[in-house]
Amino acid sequence: MRIKSLKVSGFKSFCHLVEMGFTEHGTTVVVGPNGCGKSNVVDAIRWVLGEQRPKHLRGGSMEDVIFAGSAFQKPRGMTEVTLTFANPTGDTLSRFNEYSEIAVTRRLYRSGESVYMINKTPVRLMDIRELFMDTGIGGTGYSIVEQGRVGEIVSAKPTDRRTLIDDAAGIVKFRTKRQAAERRLEETGQNLLRVNDVLRELRDREEGLREHVENAQTYLDLQTQCCSTEQNLLVLRWHEVGRQEEKLDAKVVEEQQHRQDLQTEKSVIEADLQRFSLEQTQRADQLTRKREALFQKEREIQEAENQRRLQQQTIENAREQQGRQEQELEELQGRLTRLEGTVQDASGQFETLTEKREILETEVAVIERTRAEQNDVLQEVTILLQSLQKRLLKLHMELTNQTNQRNFLKERLTQFQERLQRLQAQRDANAELVRQVEGRAHVSRQQLGSLQAKRTTLETRVEALGLCASQQENDLDELDQRIRELRFQHGAACSRLESLQQIQGQYEDFSNSVQQFMERLREQPELREQWGLRGLLADHLIAEPEWLAQVAPVLSEVLDWIVVEQSAQLPGLAGFCQQEGFGSLRFLALDRLPRVPESNLPGTSLVDHLSFREPLEAWGSRFFQRFRMDESGVWSRLQEAWPDASVIWVGPEGVRIDEVTVQTGSVQEGSLGFLARQQEIEQLEQQTSELSTDITAEETQQEELREAWSQTQEALEQVQSEQRGQELDVLSHTKELEHHQLELNRTRQTSEQFDSDLRQLQEEISEAESRYENTTKLLGELEAERQELEGASETQQERVQSQSRRVEDAAEDLLQRRIALTEVMEQQKTAESTHVRLRQEHSESYQRLQLLESGQSESSRRLTQSRERIEAIDASFGGLLQSRDTLKVELDSETVRHGEQTEKQNELLRTLQAKQKTLEAVVGAAHDTSLKLAEFRMQREQLEMQLHDFTEQAPATLVPELDLENLKVRELSREVQRLKAQLNALGPVNLAAPNEHVVLVERLQFLTEQSEDLQKAVDDLKRTIRDINVESRRRFREMFDQVNEHFGEVFTKLFGGGEAQMVLTESEDLLDAGIDIVAQPPGKKLQNINLLSGGEKALTALSLIFAIFLIKPSPFCLLDEVDAPLDDANVGRFTNLIRQLADGSQFIIITHNKKTMELGDRLYGVTMEEPGISKTVSVHFQEAERMVA
Repeated sequence: MRIKSLKVSGFKSFCHLVEMGFTEHGTTVVVGPNGCGKSNVVDAIRWVLGEQRPKHLRGGSMEDVIFAGSAFQKPRGMTEVTLTFANPTGDTLSRFNEYSEIAVTRRLYRSGESVYMINKTPVRLMDIRELFMDTGIGGTGYSIVEQGRVGEIVSAKPTDRRTLIDDAAGIVKFRTKRQAAERRLEETGQNLLRVNDVLRELRDREEGLREHVENAQTYLDLQTQCCSTEQNLLVLRWHEVGRQEEKLDAKVVEEQQHRQDLQTEKSVIEADLQRFSLEQTQRADQLTRKREALFQKEREIQEAENQRRLQQQTIENAREQQGRQEQELEELQGRLTRLEGTVQDASGQFETLTEKREILETEVAVIERTRAEQNDVLQEVTILLQSLQKRLLKLHMELTNQTNQRNFLKERLTQFQERLQRLQAQRDANAELVRQVEGRAHVSRQQLGSLQAKRTTLETRVEALGLCASQQENDLDELDQRIRELRFQHGAACSRLESLQQIQGQYEDFSNSVQQFMERLREQPELREQWGLRGLLADHLIAEPEWLAQVAPVLSEVLDWIVVEQSAQLPGLAGFCQQEGFGSLRFLALDRLPRVPESNLPGTSLVDHLSFREPLEAWGSRFFQRFRMDESGVWSRLQEAWPDASVIWVGPEGVRIDEVTVQTGSVQEGSLGFLARQQEIEQLEQQTSELSTDITAEETQQEELREAWSQTQEALEQVQSEQRGQELDVLSHTKELEHHQLELNRTRQTSEQFDSDLRQLQEEISEAESRYENTTKLLGELEAERQELEGASETQQERVQSQSRRVEDAAEDLLQRRIALTEVMEQQKTAESTHVRLRQEHSESYQRLQLLESGQSESSRRLTQSRERIEAIDASFGGLLQSRDTLKVELDSETVRHGEQTEKQNELLRTLQAKQKTLEAVVGAAHDTSLKLAEFRMQREQLEMQLHDFTEQAPATLVPELDLENLKVRELSREVQRLKAQLNALGPVNLAAPNEHVVLVERLQFLTEQSEDLQKAVDDLKRTIRDINVESRRRFREMFDQVNEHFGEVFTKLFGGGEAQMVLTESEDLLDAGIDIVAQPPGKKLQNINLLSGGEKALTALSLIFAIFLIKPSPFCLLDEVDAPLDDANVGRFTNLIRQLADGSQFIIITHNKKTMELGDRLYGVTMEEPGISKTVSVHFQEAERMVA
């Protein structure tokens, strides 16, 4: 896998879209002047690979990477970098081995929104980090080496240095997983402790709550059983009452039917009586007519007999007519007399009968009117009686209802009192529970307040420690930046110092003689000891910069003097110089001190502007004392007496006056250049020393600050751990307080409900008592009214009975009168018939008498007539006798039927009276049955109302569920009383305990499962950490040994000799061991790595990095001016090693060195044609060579 291209837009100085293509098999070099944005390429690659630390991107915040604008270009609102990898063989990234190219994109907006993409698919930052994990690619990997990073690798702490080996060994992922597992293990352990603490507390609470649950469960079971039994009892009573009601209802229907039947029968009997009365009347009339017909027939027979006897007698006496006429006349006269008496008697009897008939008819009419009136009265009193009976029935029903209502209210009052006592007991128990819960809530609130205060304190401490740690991190970053800058400055100063020292060591600014002499001393250092040589005077003299131009004429003459220790060595040294042919040389001996001029001379001495190094300090201060500085009056010294021959006046612009000569003009720059370089070397040495001191101080401060940061982090972690524990405690106590608060609210609501129930119950009791009193009062009133109505009803009943008797008596009297009237009418008709017959006989006798008296002549005729009549009578007498017998039989039969009908009528009257009595009995029984039926209906309604308190179902739907054959009301009633006694014996019961226990058990089960899961997680995490540690140790040891072996080999190649190795610091665990580097460049003794020069440090760090590349080459390597501290020879060895490594890795090098530039297969130049905006130009050398060819 290789980098194919980099697209940058809006990143730092790259305002516009810039695309850089890289050589996949070779080296790409990026060059450009300082400040053009070359390092921004490195920052872009580091940023797109997931760098989150702005300071590592040379910024203060992440928004600093967005193009901030220039003098002619507005700021950009977002930045985007896309890094494309060529992955033709899928050899590195297994997750994407099917892709030939992998494009990683990162986009950032000024709003802070960040987007990560792989192949244009949005992903997480973690996905990008996992993508390149253990490949050496990344912000902390060994594939990107920036400016200053080379020195940091060498000077880093051992624990920080081992990250390179970890990355190469592929255990970064394991370390990340182990750290995450350790964090999870610590958090899980803390959570496990907290969960176990909560579990212990909850188990204690569960044990205390279990007894309440058992009591509540027993209470609920008993209450359920009691309610069920009482419900069954009520249903059974309802069913029994219903059955009795059905029976009574059927009985009422039967009695009503019976009553109706009796009424019908009574009506039928009354109709029959009316019909019989009518028939009897008609039959009496018919009987009278038959009697009259019989009487008529008998009269006719009598008349016929009489006529026949008469005629016979006439015939018999016809012969004796004469004899007997007188006798007959006498008989006729006597008969007439008798007939007259009989007619008078008959007339009197008829009149008597007529009067009697009229009297009887009047009496019958009166009796009928009386009977009708009595019937009307009877109907009225009967209606009144029925009204009274209806009122009495209604009153009985009302009395029953009110009695049942009073009994119901009495029982309800008893139930209310019992419920009131239970509610008061439960309210008192709940009030006690409220006080207990309030106490627990108060304690929990106090504990929570204390914990919250402690949490606030811990939060304050965490915030303070966080701010302190953040400040320390910022200080560390600033120190790190300052140390890098100081190291960079120190490296630059050392490089400059080495260059100047190299130049100074060649003494190019002096004469050839001096150069040859000093070159010989450099080649033969022993000559210094032999002749006591201490170098040139310029090596030991320092001039103030501002006075350098003025003292140049003086110093230019003496700077090339060679300093020797003893003047005795000068002859031999002079001979040696002549022998070697060094030419003109000037020596000064330190033991020959110059004479000091007068000290009261005007002006300042040159010594005041010079300083000397040992051993020239004494000689120099005496020698240069003779030079006097006079800027304004130097020319006036020519007019004055010369104080001392050794005094030389020095003026501005190169004026130099001694006792004999005046010198003007500038001097050669060579020796002054050496002096200036020497001063610069002095300054650089001082600067490097100060920088070393500053670096040491900064590193010491950094170590102290790191130690303080570590302590702060430890304190912060400890406080955070305490805070997490405190948060768990607060959460636990908050939950507990919420539980107490919920329980308190529930108990308060229960108390309020109890109070409400008590108030409602008391209102119901008051209402029930009021209703009971009203019902009792109403019952008294109804009872009085009932007694009054019963008295009235009895009186009215007596009146009805009395009136019924009157009606019956009237009917009987009417019947007797009607019978008597009928008899009188019959007698009257008989008397009338007899009177008519007697009158007729009288008339006939009178006529006979007249006839007898009129003449005897008629006797014969009459005899003949008599004979004819006798014959006629004899001829018709048989028919008359037969008619008479027939009429007699019919009359007897009609008389018998009339008697039978009369008996039937009397029987009907008796039957009617019996029916009337039966009807009255039936009406009374129906009334009693109706009262009982109303009572049963009220009982069923009361039972339905009581059942409504237990269930919403209709009683009829509950009856099929009962075992009616085995259930008895008395047994169920005893069972209900027994269950209620057991319920009362339980006393106050916390009915909320089961729900609380269920919630508590669920929470216990949940926390137990959590505890088991946490314990399992702890064991799994420990096992995972152990496996990770074992694998990490194995990989680290193998990689360390391989890298250490190659490190020595690469070190020898880069240094041209020497030796180096890595050494593990002492540690109990291999994973915690740091790595020290022991390096011995060629020709040097084994020393501390920090004492190496900048170039040596750079070569040592590159040796370590390249040693890692030899074992595990990264897909690419990005080097940012790592060759800056190297000289040409080291650069050559550096480039040779890169050529060897380029076959296995892709190199991208940012450099200023020409030799390094020669490595590149492609050269990119970064420029700023427009100020503040970077652009790139590129040259592909192979393509260029092909084009040239």
